[in-house]
Amino acid sequence: MQAAPGSGPAAQPVAPAPAAPVAVPVPVPAPSGPMPAAEARRAFVADMAGRGLDAARVGALLDQAKYSETVARLVLPPSSPTVRSWPRYRARFIESRRIKEGIAFQEEHAQDLARAEARYGVPASIIVSVIGVETFYGRVTGNFRVIDALATLAFNYPAQARSDRSAFFREQLAQFLIWCKETGADPLAVKGSYAGAIGLPQFMPGSLRQFAVDGDGDGRIDLLASPADAIASVANFLVEHGWQRDQPVFLPVRLPGDPAALVDGGLKPTLDWTRLQAAGARAPKVAGMSDAWMQWPLAVIDLYDGATGTTEYRVAAPNFFALTEYNRSYFYATSVTDLAVELERRGRVASRVSQLNTPVDK
Repeated sequence: MQAAPGSGPAAQPVAPAPAAPVAVPVPVPAPSGPMPAAEARRAFVADMAGRGLDAARVGALLDQAKYSETVARLVLPPSSPTVRSWPRYRARFIESRRIKEGIAFQEEHAQDLARAEARYGVPASIIVSVIGVETFYGRVTGNFRVIDALATLAFNYPAQARSDRSAFFREQLAQFLIWCKETGADPLAVKGSYAGAIGLPQFMPGSLRQFAVDGDGDGRIDLLASPADAIASVANFLVEHGWQRDQPVFLPVRLPGDPAALVDGGLKPTLDWTRLQAAGARAPKVAGMSDAWMQWPLAVIDLYDGATGTTEYRVAAPNFFALTEYNRSYFYATSVTDLAVELERRGRVASRVSQLNTPVDK
């Protein structure tokens, strides 16, 4: 899922779409403040008419959408703040069952994964790991009607939330309705997460329309029923967000004793090797690894454990930030990488562990 910052998402099978895609004009800028639900709904219907959808049909669909108290509750942060802990977060995903089932998923879909890896340059283990973290390889894809989830957050976003994201969810609702028209999907039948994410890779509707691809060549895209489509779509998403073929996620750099000042907490690499070296970083020789990475933009990331007050630091290459485009969280992107390493190590697949996650100082 392309989710809210700080966190790590199901659709019905879709019939082939004979109709041409709906033209989507540039949307009107969102208002500066929240609108009352009724006014927001009227503006939404008018906007959808401007995008080529029938206003009466859109209105009828909104009439059938149901407000979900559960959705409104789940989108809020926990009422009791929890201690932010990297080891605790990591343990949710790098555990025996998820590793075992990930190896099984990788073996079952080996041909689709090999095809995607060859085309996009994203390692099979990374693709499998994303799907494993998102939905436990398709076991947990969500049981909320997408129209209910998106309409709730589009027109009744919780007032007690830290920020109002209703404009984002109105756009996702718009993308969902356009996608349904393009594909022939029933807007009242498609199910997904409480935030409206769909399928094995948990794509929000906007990402589904823009980045999902047909991986099995049957002429349609079904991110729930076709693992091949999900596999190719994850790879395509990462490449479209900057993934570089044959480049690592982390680098084997020895950091200075206190690297905290090198962390900016952002979602783009803003350092270079010259600056890291000047700060006291050192690069040990790794067999078979060139020094081309010394020309790349780099970053130092911090993985904090509030339970012990300690921090693990790693040196991230640009591919790390392709993963944060999937979910804007250091914990998420690192967990995906660490799970991929375990899938390779225990599954005895192509030896690419050093490409993904080379040892770093802690």
